[in-house]
Amino acid sequence: MTSSALTVRTVIDGTEHPRDDIRRWELHRARTALALLKDRIGDDAMRALLAEDVAAADRAMAPLPQASGGAWRSAVTEMTATGITAGEFLAWWQGRLAGGDRTALLAANPEHYLADSADGVVEIIETIGSGPLRFFLTFHDGDTAPDDTPDSAYPVRIGGTGRLADGTEVARVLHEFGDGPDGLRIRLTIRFPAAAPEHVFTGHQWHFACEFLNWLEAAHAAR
Repeated sequence: MTSSALTVRTVIDGTEHPRDDIRRWELHRARTALALLKDRIGDDAMRALLAEDVAAADRAMAPLPQASGGAWRSAVTEMTATGITAGEFLAWWQGRLAGGDRTALLAANPEHYLADSADGVVEIIETIGSGPLRFFLTFHDGDTAPDDTPDSAYPVRIGGTGRLADGTEVARVLHEFGDGPDGLRIRLTIRFPAAAPEHVFTGHQWHFACEFLNWLEAAHAAR
């Protein structure tokens, strides 16, 4: 039997809708369903539900700093946005973190399983590599890398250190913001131990792109 391409025609109330319309509807409903499930599960049950996955991620990540001999490798995601300034975005985003806005933090990425920033240290369960990892992110001014060179195009620099529950440092982040001729500029850098697999780096570049796009849209809508 000769195979042929699948074609589908969908008509609702006399209006024909292409496949992309249905996929957009699906994405919206999937986000709604996921938000409901996360809300119903709650943080305590989520920790218990993912305990086995988190333990496996700990076993994979904990040896990496020593295996890397102290070397770290960067992955960078750059974004620009119009219609919102750096100050406007930062006021919204930092407000969500300071206020422990669980809904906004979880909604940024489908792989945010838990995000608790209520005590000033952000407890996160999100996918790092191939599965959910639980770590604790502490923000600070600037970066801790010895080769860091400030860029005047990004006057606001927010660093962070991510540690496992046992204190092992497994991630370093630097979020940089500024306003330029093309609008808001954002440069998002994450450093993992150099021995981490390639998909850990590339995966988090896409992770950043997804979560900051969603945060930018939410911040713009809240103006």
